[in-house]
Amino acid sequence: MLMAKVVFGLNALTGRQIGYDGTTFGSWDLSNAEALIRYTVNNGYVIYGWELGNELSGRGIGTSVAAKQYASDTISLQNLVQKIYNGSQEKPIVLGPGGFFDANWFNVYVTEASGSLQVITQHIYNLGPGVDAHLVEKILNPSYLDGGSQPFRDLQNILKKSRTSTVAWVGEAGGAYNSGRNLVTNAFVFGFW
Repeated sequence: MLMAKVVFGLNALTGRQIGYDGTTFGSWDLSNAEALIRYTVNNGYVIYGWELGNELSGRGIGTSVAAKQYASDTISLQNLVQKIYNGSQEKPIVLGPGGFFDANWFNVYVTEASGSLQVITQHIYNLGPGVDAHLVEKILNPSYLDGGSQPFRDLQNILKKSRTSTVAWVGEAGGAYNSGRNLVTNAFVFGFW
């Protein structure tokens, strides 16, 4: 029998107002997440972790949440998980932010949220967009692959300095973002990546 560990991503924009420039205002409304988490517990579903948000760190993708606010929301998620799973032998881990590395943003986030965060996740797509005219050349150039490790090393340094037990994961990666490019990222040449 196969056993999968399920991690759910939760919408971190619920309840927020979004400004014309993509910045957000207000706290995360956790009521929808609470209903989902309670549903999984009441039905006996084993959830390995709950991750707050997707690509909202730093400048974000279209919109962003300030690091201190995101940390506050992560603490709220951790408190919610502790409350709902009170008395349970196994409690899910809390993950976040699931976004692209921005040293200043991640430094603040780790400092503020580390006690409520078991795993910090980041996304790596160091080839850039799938529409890049030089995508094949990048795939065949090992320096682009090597470049993907620097943000992860930088995040590891932030975690070491903060003396947290939080560990870093690559939550999403794929070489080229925006679904890659037909006949390139789904072809033999991408095997070099």
